[in-house]
Amino acid sequence: MAGRDPQALVAVADAWTAMGALLLAAESLAAAAGLWRVAGGAAREGAARRATARAHSLRRRCEGAATPALRDFSTAAELSPREWEIAQLAVHGHTGREIAGRCGLCVRTVDNALGRVYRKLGVHGRGGLGWVWVW
Repeated sequence: MAGRDPQALVAVADAWTAMGALLLAAESLAAAAGLWRVAGGAAREGAARRATARAHSLRRRCEGAATPALRDFSTAAELSPREWEIAQLAVHGHTGREIAGRCGLCVRTVDNALGRVYRKLGVHGRGGLGWVWVW
């Protein structure tokens, strides 16, 4: 497990992602999140939430595939389908008003959904979404 170093595991996950080995990348991120949670502290919890969100994003791209490392993985950061849709539009640069129009929602509902997405992913705004989001 990369010397039980969560930063090293994230680097490994990035390498796996670049090679297209998304499930292995998700496992690496899940392990990193677990190590950060064990270490404790607010900063580490934020890093754990971001790693968890990236792992969920990668796992989703694998059409529900699961491995022993991911089988019991917490779904706390899992976004609802509507949150997923809104977050995708936000990452692509759409404004809250544009997202509301496309989804048939009011701007306030979009803002509230983005707030939930930010909390679940452990980021502080749209800039953080781009860092977490995996296509």
